[in-house]
Amino acid sequence: MKKNLCPLAVFLAAMVFLPAAAPAAADKTMREETSILLGPIKGYEILLESLTPSPDSLHVAGVAKKGKRFCVVHDGEPLKEYNSIAKGTPVFSPDSKHLAYSALKGTRWLIVRDGVEGKGYDSVSVPVFSDDSNRLFYTAEKGGKQFVVLDGKEGAKYDGIPQEQNIRFSPDSKKLAYMAIKEGRMLVVVNGREGKVYNRVSAPVFSPDSKHVVYPAEIGGKWVMVIDGEEGPEYDYTGVFRFSPDGSRFAYTAQKGDKGLMVTDGEEGPLFTSPAAPMFSPDSRHMAYLAVDGSKCLMVVDGVQGKKYDEIKDMAYSPDSSRYILTVRNGKDWWTIINGKEGRKYSDLFMPVFSPDSQHYLITAKKGDKWLVVHDGKDGALYDLIAPPQFSPDSQHFAYMAMKGEKWVVVRDGKESNEYDGVAIPKFSPDSRHLAFTAQKGGSWVVVIDGMESEQKFAGFLKGASLEFDSETSLHTLGITFEMISEKKGEMKVIVFKGNIE
Repeated sequence: MKKNLCPLAVFLAAMVFLPAAAPAAADKTMREETSILLGPIKGYEILLESLTPSPDSLHVAGVAKKGKRFCVVHDGEPLKEYNSIAKGTPVFSPDSKHLAYSALKGTRWLIVRDGVEGKGYDSVSVPVFSDDSNRLFYTAEKGGKQFVVLDGKEGAKYDGIPQEQNIRFSPDSKKLAYMAIKEGRMLVVVNGREGKVYNRVSAPVFSPDSKHVVYPAEIGGKWVMVIDGEEGPEYDYTGVFRFSPDGSRFAYTAQKGDKGLMVTDGEEGPLFTSPAAPMFSPDSRHMAYLAVDGSKCLMVVDGVQGKKYDEIKDMAYSPDSSRYILTVRNGKDWWTIINGKEGRKYSDLFMPVFSPDSQHYLITAKKGDKWLVVHDGKDGALYDLIAPPQFSPDSQHFAYMAMKGEKWVVVRDGKESNEYDGVAIPKFSPDSRHLAFTAQKGGSWVVVIDGMESEQKFAGFLKGASLEFDSETSLHTLGITFEMISEKKGEMKVIVFKGNIE
């Protein structure tokens, strides 16, 4: 099932681009703390492409090679050696407290969780933690049969268990569902209980409240939606489906001949050329979807058909569900519709977003060959390129990354940061008073907080690591440093950087 992990001859440090902040206030300083999390280990070659940060960006794990043996390295400590460590492992639990990986011991593959070895099999998959970090599953193969191992207990044996986007925990971490192949046909297993056997099924999905599970299934050339074991009506095909945020409602697209329709809470909607994915409001009370009707597009909201346009791109509900934004086009012009009111026209529009308090909105727009951010209907400055904007937690500020010629800036409330060779997605502090980002300057990277640049320089930042605020005035991330220790040899380290605003 898994392939051996081979060392890379050359490591290219992957860095996430993030934007900047307003100029630093004269009475502010940044106190820096650094600690080495991972450095060279005598006798081992660290496989740099295997390095994985923990979700809280305080730990790092990866694979190291010693001769023909391999081991996992956790925060600089080599663990037990094996014949091989599977690609895609190690993996951290969501709470960053647990570590698991697939290892080859002799001729048998096994899962190691927090240093404890599981049973050996012909092959095993990458282990997966539950959202609450307390449970773990993986698939194993023995004697030509595949099965799920959940919390160390083997499930029923099947001819096959597809891996891609199949097995999943419920949001509350109490249930597990997956599809399996049995004697040439397929079925869904929920908490160890087999469902009806069908010609084909798709991967099961839990409702957000974990109370329901749904999957499409084929019966004699027709498709049905199976919800909690109950089959819905037959259609030529069933498409995209979605539960409401509270799990009480359900909608999906279906095909009848050459026409499509939306089925909402068991009720069929009108036929169209093609309906798109259903969209529920955050309060679950409203449902909207885009429909293609011949050469035109329209939105259907709570069963009411809207005006037709040449194209409809995005729709967004406000967090309190009282407002919506729609982006539409007729001819060459794009404009917004906010609760029925039309806005000004642009060359293009992208990704509307509401503030957390639902009172403000941002949208990326294009005028000619330039880009801008529209804040509550007011146009911002023009740039060569703009990344999606974001609001602060208190909804009073916003920031985005923008390109000016060959340089990048972060714009906070309309004010530009210093120019850099590269920047990355800005992060507001929990109290919304501070803005942090990473920036590339003269071949090195720095952390920037409220315009203050760190004295510590980095070769880059560990792929997957993020800027994390520990409090309203302190943050940390995982950076990479590289130092030449001889004419031909360099030394790489992963360090924990902490910045404190004083």
